[in-house]
Amino acid sequence: MKNLVLVVLLLLSGQTDTDELQKLFHNFNVQSIDASIVQVIAETGKETQRYEGRYRAYNDCMRIDYSKPFRQIVIVNGGKLLWYYPETKELWTMSQGNVPAVHPYAQCDIVNERIVVKSKKKVWYGFFNSGYRYTLFDSKTGVTLELTIDKDKGYPVKKITYTAQSIEVMRELYSDYTLIQGIWFPATVEVIARTHTGTTRNVTRYYNIILNGNVSTDIFTLQLPKGVRAKTM
Repeated sequence: MKNLVLVVLLLLSGQTDTDELQKLFHNFNVQSIDASIVQVIAETGKETQRYEGRYRAYNDCMRIDYSKPFRQIVIVNGGKLLWYYPETKELWTMSQGNVPAVHPYAQCDIVNERIVVKSKKKVWYGFFNSGYRYTLFDSKTGVTLELTIDKDKGYPVKKITYTAQSIEVMRELYSDYTLIQGIWFPATVEVIARTHTGTTRNVTRYYNIILNGNVSTDIFTLQLPKGVRAKTM
């Protein structure tokens, strides 16, 4: 799934930096992903939740079969989210807008000619690791993105999103990279987002990762029994 790589289409301004980013993320050519996951989600004022299950992605489709804390099936297909609870036969749907990213790199996936590279500078991150920080600007929305790339490996380690008013609304961290079939894969992805009630922190860890294996497209079509109650998020 070549669309799984980070591809940044920019205006003529900063074209050299644009070419560098395109070259870097061309190396992350992932067709499919199959893995076990553990997710820990903490929201302000709520009890921390832990989820376990199987995660599969192919092209722009994703499926998670949660086994803990109870059975749930989450599917993203064609820009539509389906969240099904087998035990109660309850189905929630969502179209566009807030549909979640289908793979670890999608949070950084910037495919928009409105994006302009404003600057690039050498930085240090973690325990004295060297990298480059690209400052990207959305000329339509006024949103600013700070994308930090490891200098030697060329993979993303952090992305911060700011509103037009310079307020940080999301921070994404990619770590525990594992080299699988010549591809660096972030085994841990942490997303911290600002909400109207506080913040949400989502940490996903991937295990038993298989890249570019055989993932049947049939699994992204949800087979429902009779008596399902459908609701809209």
